[in-house]
Amino acid sequence: MSSGATPAARAAHDTPEPLSLRLLGRGSAAGAAIVAAIVLLYVGVLPAVAGSVSAPAPPRIVDIGDGASIRVTEDWSIGTDTPGAVTLTQGGATLVIGAPVDSDLHPAQAITMVTDTWLEQGQGDLAVTGSPRAFSTDAGDDAVTSVLQDPLRAGQAWVVSDGSQMVVALLSMPQTGWEAASDSAQAIVRSLVLPTQGQR
Repeated sequence: MSSGATPAARAAHDTPEPLSLRLLGRGSAAGAAIVAAIVLLYVGVLPAVAGSVSAPAPPRIVDIGDGASIRVTEDWSIGTDTPGAVTLTQGGATLVIGAPVDSDLHPAQAITMVTDTWLEQGQGDLAVTGSPRAFSTDAGDDAVTSVLQDPLRAGQAWVVSDGSQMVVALLSMPQTGWEAASDSAQAIVRSLVLPTQGQR
């Protein structure tokens, strides 16, 4: 004899309740609080933790002497102290930045003297490639850079000046990885802050 319920109705009645509803209880305040806590965790806490873990470390402020400073990212290591200069290394790249010296030369004039001196002291077929390129630092000071290369090595020179004091920076490394190191070094030189008059 039929119970009066169709097979479809019995199947619908026998469908198990979702685990989430069975655990939390449909009408309980505790269940609502747990759901709210899980939503808060996913929406607020986890993105904040992920952001703090993946965010790069802030640049270090490094004193290069006589009141001048640069911002150095964590991919550069600070080498041994050299009187009147700071040496930074990254893989096979070496970036040497001198302390400010008194000079009223414009960087466009000084860059030629710097590269000529480098070529006189160098070995092999190192030569200036392309024309010097002018830019401004983040602080608004005039700057010029020039690239030197040979088949195996690469170098780059920078001169930065505020009209009364000048900083020279030199990068040297093998040709491998040159572009990345050059861009990173350019950012460091661009961050240079010279002391204002009377602070040296």
